[in-house]
Amino acid sequence: MKHIRDPIYSEFIELDDLSLKIISNPYFQRMRRIKHLGLADYIYPGATHTRFSHMLGAYHLATKFIREFRSKGEDISDYDYDTIRLAALLHDIGHTSLSHALEYTLMPFTHEEIGKAIIKSVFGNILQKELIDGIIDIFERRSEPFKYQLIESQMDVDRLDYLRRDAYYCGVDYGMIDVERIIRSSTLFKGANGREFVITTKGIFAAESYIIARYLMYWSVYYHKTNIGFQSILFSLFKRFKDLISKGVDVWAPRFLKMCINAKTPEEVVPYILHIDDSLVFYTIQVWQEERDKILSDLAKRLINRVRFKAVEVKEDFVEMYRNLSEKCEKLGYDPKYYIIERTPKDIAYSPYNPNSEEHIKVLVNGKLMELSSILPTDTLKSLSREVYKRYIFVPEEVILS
Repeated sequence: MKHIRDPIYSEFIELDDLSLKIISNPYFQRMRRIKHLGLADYIYPGATHTRFSHMLGAYHLATKFIREFRSKGEDISDYDYDTIRLAALLHDIGHTSLSHALEYTLMPFTHEEIGKAIIKSVFGNILQKELIDGIIDIFERRSEPFKYQLIESQMDVDRLDYLRRDAYYCGVDYGMIDVERIIRSSTLFKGANGREFVITTKGIFAAESYIIARYLMYWSVYYHKTNIGFQSILFSLFKRFKDLISKGVDVWAPRFLKMCINAKTPEEVVPYILHIDDSLVFYTIQVWQEERDKILSDLAKRLINRVRFKAVEVKEDFVEMYRNLSEKCEKLGYDPKYYIIERTPKDIAYSPYNPNSEEHIKVLVNGKLMELSSILPTDTLKSLSREVYKRYIFVPEEVILS
């Protein structure tokens, strides 16, 4: 047993022998070299924390939840105890460099698809087949509901950790939620398909605070205009690279990166993604600054030197707005295909709470389950959960000024 300090939690994170074997694997160590929030440190300089620390945090919370359920008399076998905690530990193992910022840009696969391929092919030497099968069952929702609800739902160990962690390292106070109260008020409810993860009425205000924090973090960090602007440059940069190599243009890139881009299945990615981290990608971008292709070189220089694209909110006719900006781009010698990028909140990996979702937060009230916002004394959550649609076009600042 090892104990690790974490600034997010007052107690130690306990790692048993099995989890230590996983963490010591090179594929897990790779997560130390991947920033959790991608390019967010361009806006919040402290946001340099990693996927590694977040995955440990999710594991820690999963352990605490299961111990809480057991203390309340729930029969949770050692096998279930291990599969749930390991699913939390490995839930992000398939992330590529810069986390969500490059997802679907390098390869046409989600990090979940790549993660399952890694678990099956890499960790078979560490974990017994039945444990691997149990972890995959949780990811694919073939397990008892509470198991996958702890890992992926409207209120899960993933979100409960990253909201606090991201807020802490960004230097904002929005994510300081009462996780301990949520854990203490959590319980299991026997449903038609098995036990479900729910909270009692003692935890409704802590859960409400969590939803408010999620909303505020969404708009102030995850969908910050400047953050999305730099992600747009990154997207255009790799789009240009892929367009060039598809035309047979000789553009330098590390072999591992090219092999990942050319992979046809998640399984083909596995041997090469071990080498894909933030250092490799940023070194590649550094080299691209000197490429002969002017578009690739210019976009690389903008990203390295923090020369952002400016956001223009779409409040009028989109087609007319795009046409005007396209004409300005062409006059300045910019190809609109790479210098005009449209983004909406739905284009990022984070989302506000939706009380109408099948996965809404369930509260146990007098033996029945009710949706969280329906029993709160105010309509705050209902107001926060309504869709706020913002549409932006990102272009070089000189385009707007021209």
